[in-house]
Amino acid sequence: MRHVIYNASSELAAFVFEGFSDQDTRLIPYREMPDSWTGRVGRGVESRFPGTRLGLYPDAGTRTRLRKIAPTDVVLFFAMENLNNIASVAKYIRAQTRHVFLWNPVARIRGDLAHSRRQLHKLQQIVDAIHTFDQEDAAAYGLHFTPQPYRHVPALADAGKRHAFYFSGVDKGRLGLLLELKAAIGQLGMSAQFHVVADKGKDYAPALQAHLQAGWIPYARNLLESQHADCLVEIVQEHQSGPTLRSMEALFLQKKIVTNRLSAREDAYFDPDRVLVITRVDAAEIGAFMRRPFRPVDPALLAPHEIHTWVRRVAPLERRAAR
Repeated sequence: MRHVIYNASSELAAFVFEGFSDQDTRLIPYREMPDSWTGRVGRGVESRFPGTRLGLYPDAGTRTRLRKIAPTDVVLFFAMENLNNIASVAKYIRAQTRHVFLWNPVARIRGDLAHSRRQLHKLQQIVDAIHTFDQEDAAAYGLHFTPQPYRHVPALADAGKRHAFYFSGVDKGRLGLLLELKAAIGQLGMSAQFHVVADKGKDYAPALQAHLQAGWIPYARNLLESQHADCLVEIVQEHQSGPTLRSMEALFLQKKIVTNRLSAREDAYFDPDRVLVITRVDAAEIGAFMRRPFRPVDPALLAPHEIHTWVRRVAPLERRAAR
């Protein structure tokens, strides 16, 4: 049996596994952050004793499910990057084969790269295989390169378009490029909906503040906005070479995408009529790209990313790793 353990409080994780059904796989959702202060204290105490089961974290129901996992089963920690949480959960698991999928670049595991690398090394002592969607991280740290996961989304009954371009994300140093891109889109007479969230603790000039939002929008709304757009915008951060979730949305929702991710040209699903890779903002180039006819994505290109196929590929049952 295969067990996928994920943070039930994560909107994205909950979305990806919505409707998931596989006879060889059991999902174990758990709350990464307890609601009560006593639960949070217990979480901290449990993490300080990696070799001892204290019964403080995770919650009792989750611990019961974890104890039922057989030594011959396979476990996948999905999008769990807090080393203390993984170590605390792993204490209650007897499975000999353990995988973890990082849904962020290594550099973002912790606040600085050196600390992130130390955390990665410790994580390698807990699991058998670490998977990443980032090609450069896979090469630099000897990790398993794994495509981004996603799932099929029902088509909208109302297929009308509200805007030509759509972006949603935290600033993280990208606001300048986004504003430049938005200005070019305006020059073309097209509309752009950019939901850019301000960085915490950062002071912005009034002129920039006008382009920022106070907080995230629910993923369900983000998905709806993406479905109502002609083209999605992907602006990657420093230390990231792999595709963001925006690339998966473009692929599964059958949308064009503009990206500054140079590695996009190496994606198996790359098509210059669907994907525009930019190194600078050029309104004429963007206009020509948008005028090109859209060619639907071959369903075969979706298969490696579809969540059922993805889970079976990342955590196969036939392979056993000796610990």
